[in-house]
Amino acid sequence: MEPKTKQSLLVTVVGVTLFVALLRLSDVLAFAAKLIDLVLPILAGGILALFINVPMTGLEKRLNRLFGKAKKQPSAKAIHLISFFITLLGVVLVLVLALTLLIPELVQSFHSLYVQIEANIPRWTAYLNAQDADMGWLMNWLEGINWEQLLHKVTASIDTVLVNAVGAVSATVNIAITASFALIISVYMSLSTESLGHQARTLVCAYLKPAHAAGVLKFCRLFRQSFANFLTGQCSEAVILGVLMALAFSVFKIPYGSLVGVLTAICAIIPYVGALISCVVSVFLVLLVDPVLAVRCLIVYLAVQFVENQFIYPRVVGKSVGLSPLYTLIAAMIGGKLFGIIGIIFFIPLTAVVIELVKEDTFRRLRAKEPLQ
Repeated sequence: MEPKTKQSLLVTVVGVTLFVALLRLSDVLAFAAKLIDLVLPILAGGILALFINVPMTGLEKRLNRLFGKAKKQPSAKAIHLISFFITLLGVVLVLVLALTLLIPELVQSFHSLYVQIEANIPRWTAYLNAQDADMGWLMNWLEGINWEQLLHKVTASIDTVLVNAVGAVSATVNIAITASFALIISVYMSLSTESLGHQARTLVCAYLKPAHAAGVLKFCRLFRQSFANFLTGQCSEAVILGVLMALAFSVFKIPYGSLVGVLTAICAIIPYVGALISCVVSVFLVLLVDPVLAVRCLIVYLAVQFVENQFIYPRVVGKSVGLSPLYTLIAAMIGGKLFGIIGIIFFIPLTAVVIELVKEDTFRRLRAKEPLQ
């Protein structure tokens, strides 16, 4: 078959397929939803493995340098396993630290709120009794209620609540099962990074033309490096912001300084959105203690966040990825609109890779035009 005939046939098949898909769009979307639900544990496990792989790779390089001077060097597989378990231990320690700080503080806050309410109940009761309010309107309102109709409404509401509760329990079980499979898949992917990478490169080289295969492999290599730089810079920036928050809360005598510092450091890994989440939680915690202190907490938090965004974030994260603050904000906005928090995290390094490839292509085209000029 001639190349032109093959190309025309391919265009015809693709066109007919798209036309049929548009005619049966609802069925196509339902099939896509089922397919996504089927592969969701694999996708989630791959994303989690990508996050784990960044500190693992850094630890492997340091362990290789450390054991490079030893007489008896461990195997590459042993170093890979040691790096994985150290990374996993670090993640578990961070989570345990956050929960250890958060849960007692929340219990203490709600206990103090309960004590305040219990202490003020006699004063509120005395105030209401002193008003000598006319409660006749309440008796008239109660006499006008159709209790039989109200009972039917309550019964129907209970049925709806039970159905929603069963649906919520089912959804929770599905999420737990998906998370469990994703965690197991991420462990296997993290432990077999080299073999999976070799298999992927082999498939790309086998099924694509050499030029296209080189382009795909180059894109994947640049994205991996850009994502590693982004995650490293984001974690460094999160630690700096958490320390600044803890110091600021201590200086201005605001409670929960250490808790807010740890919470801010954990949430700040998510660009832009994480700072908002930690700010809301911090203000809520301080509000349970004293509303006046909550206003001071909000002002201090926003001030520290402004200083960090203006002077620290562009230097730490911007330089690590190679993006200006404008491109970083646009990438986060588009990624957040399309895919939520995951989109915010991945679109920043993806934008850095696209801009780098566009720059290389632009310089190549300009060099090709120079002899003509």
